[in-house]
Amino acid sequence: MTTSHPASSPPSAPPKGPRSRERVLDATLALLGEAGYARLTVEGVASASDVHKSTLYRWWPDKAALVADALASRMDTGPVPDTGNTRDDLTTWLRGTIANYTATPAGATMPALIADLSGRPGALEAFRSAFLTERRANCAAVIRRGLDRGDLPADTDVELFMDALAGAVFYRRLVTGLPIDDGLPERLVRILGLS
Repeated sequence: MTTSHPASSPPSAPPKGPRSRERVLDATLALLGEAGYARLTVEGVASASDVHKSTLYRWWPDKAALVADALASRMDTGPVPDTGNTRDDLTTWLRGTIANYTATPAGATMPALIADLSGRPGALEAFRSAFLTERRANCAAVIRRGLDRGDLPADTDVELFMDALAGAVFYRRLVTGLPIDDGLPERLVRILGLS
């Protein structure tokens, strides 16, 4: 069981000892892949990274903040290159999203991490800021390019469109268990009106 500490956002810049910080983040992701989120401990990360536990707690208030920072620093954020074709741009963004959440051990920890964060005031918001903001901004840029090209209706709700794209992936991953196959990005983009 980990020690409870007040929630705060992950460090925005590497603290003292950037090499040590990198070792900690690498060890966190490695242990997530081996043991999963529930069995990961700050003590285990300290041992695997050869960084003292008290140092980890100076840099991150708890396990959830450490894992959120590790995910935010290592999972691909984009941006998506402009291919000149909105359908291809959105398909590329979806492929990256799918790879982040299904092809990496770290992606499998997301449900448990979010459940852990949601019970602590400010923690989920800090995670959203560290982890989701850049990803959503890159997707929004793709959608706005599509609007500028006239590929999408002028009244497209950008936030809702992003939710529809990513939501289908998460729903299959977390709820239905239906396959997330190579053709899913193209099918989703087609359903959303881009042929």
